[in-house]
Amino acid sequence: MELKRIRCFIEVARLKSFSKAAKVLYVSQTAVSQQIATLEEMMSVKLFERDKKEVKLTIAGETFLSEAKQLVRLYDNAILKTQAYAQGVDGVIKLGFFSMLDRDVMSNVIADFYRKYPKTQISIVQCNYGDMKNNILNNTIDLGFCFQLDSIELNELKIYEQLPKLCVNKKHRLASKSLITSDDIIGESIISYNKNVEQQKVYESHHDEGNPGLEFNHSFLLENMDDTVMLVSTNVGITFLPEIENYVNPNKIVFIDQNIEEVPFEVKAYWKKDTYNPSLSKFIDTIKIELTNKL
Repeated sequence: MELKRIRCFIEVARLKSFSKAAKVLYVSQTAVSQQIATLEEMMSVKLFERDKKEVKLTIAGETFLSEAKQLVRLYDNAILKTQAYAQGVDGVIKLGFFSMLDRDVMSNVIADFYRKYPKTQISIVQCNYGDMKNNILNNTIDLGFCFQLDSIELNELKIYEQLPKLCVNKKHRLASKSLITSDDIIGESIISYNKNVEQQKVYESHHDEGNPGLEFNHSFLLENMDDTVMLVSTNVGITFLPEIENYVNPNKIVFIDQNIEEVPFEVKAYWKKDTYNPSLSKFIDTIKIELTNKL
């Protein structure tokens, strides 16, 4: 199965149009149709529903799209790594970050690693929580930083743990307080996180019947810190976050001690057990040295 056909399929899915995909790929619409038809024939499935108004993926097409993107990323990564070695780069390591917290925590490690190994190419990408594990397991990234991941195929190393504070806009009515209690946030719009199974287990481990955790009637539900900080900056809600120093505007946002939510934010590093990458081993050693120095 040629990657050209797969790239063609991805563009049609992205643009929801055979004609637009043809323009992007600099080929005729007929050529695009033939590529898709060949794919469908090879797999004995229908990838798109077509009518005069729109083109949309079938269920089979949606399944294939996810796998096709992974395949193209793997191929592109292989090309980049090969070219890097050919150009004299002494190793390649690709890091995946989930949030501002892990980027903040790891900034000194990355700087130290670069000083030690200036010829090693470091690539940094943003991953959502749902894709992080898959990206590590299929070698799209070498090392991922995020909250809890469960897999017998992964090594893990605890990097950092910090209890949250209440994060509010400087113009918010609570901004001048030194300690926030549960009574203070009654009626407030709370920005909270959409927890997957692994995160939910961690959350529940810190609560019991006597301490059931927070319940919000009026909440924003998000998947990453970046969007959370953006909403706090516009003063449409408040949230519980670790005190992030380097990625917020201190003129807009303040962090306040609180005794409401005591589930820690814990960042871990994850990598495949069966992977072999000398640059990865050096980077993990650099992390361990940095952690030791903090003790």
